[in-house]
Amino acid sequence: MFCGVATSTAKTGKMDQLIAAASEHAEALRREPGCVAAYVLREREGSGQLSMSIFESEEAFARAVNATRPVIARHHLEELVERPPEFHFFEVC
Repeated sequence: MFCGVATSTAKTGKMDQLIAAASEHAEALRREPGCVAAYVLREREGSGQLSMSIFESEEAFARAVNATRPVIARHHLEELVERPPEFHFFEVC
């Protein structure tokens, strides 16, 4: 299995909007073939947000991310985050 993780920092006053955008994207990813799980995590104290999705394969992940780009694009992340999200990719052991 394959896991993609995106981390970002919300601009002041934008955390709820960022969580809404990330949650909508996670819901869209869950509907894609090969998705095992998709989660959105909010830092308890602070402005950090983490999105994690697990797919059966890297190929399924890539197809799902491509298919769901319009979902996240309509939220204009550049207005919600301090800097572009950081992406990390993992093999699930």
